[in-house]
Amino acid sequence: MFFIALVALTDLLVYAGVESLETIHDIVIAGEMTLGAFCLVSASWCLIMRYNAGTYFFGSTIGLGLLLMYCITWFGVEYVGLITKSFCILVTLLISCVGLASRQKSALWVIFSMMLLALSTKSGKLPIPMDPVDINHYMMVLSVICMGRAVRDQYKILF
Repeated sequence: MFFIALVALTDLLVYAGVESLETIHDIVIAGEMTLGAFCLVSASWCLIMRYNAGTYFFGSTIGLGLLLMYCITWFGVEYVGLITKSFCILVTLLISCVGLASRQKSALWVIFSMMLLALSTKSGKLPIPMDPVDINHYMMVLSVICMGRAVRDQYKILF
């Protein structure tokens, strides 16, 4: 969720006219698509499976995300970030289905969040009379709210 806020801040500054931040903006977007997506999968695994993550789990998640982010920015292959983000959304949805099987309320909120995140990823293709960046930001905010509800309802049973 940190990278979502960082992308929103750099979007604001770039659209406000600070042109020197365009390369940082590209790096932050690559970080959101890779490091943020890997952290999302790890966090949802720990949330739904009630797993206490150690330093090795944390370090491997950060290391793999940073390695992929470095490859995207160094070699200039932005489409790998989109593939990674979509794959991580799919894995998180599968983890949430396991949580729904054990009747966890937080798994339902994670599914809502991933649906909104998937829609925000494809917001440029939606036939809406709005700027695609705006609808992307709105869907991201709703996704973050749903993830917050998932954390809040961590130990609640669904029905």
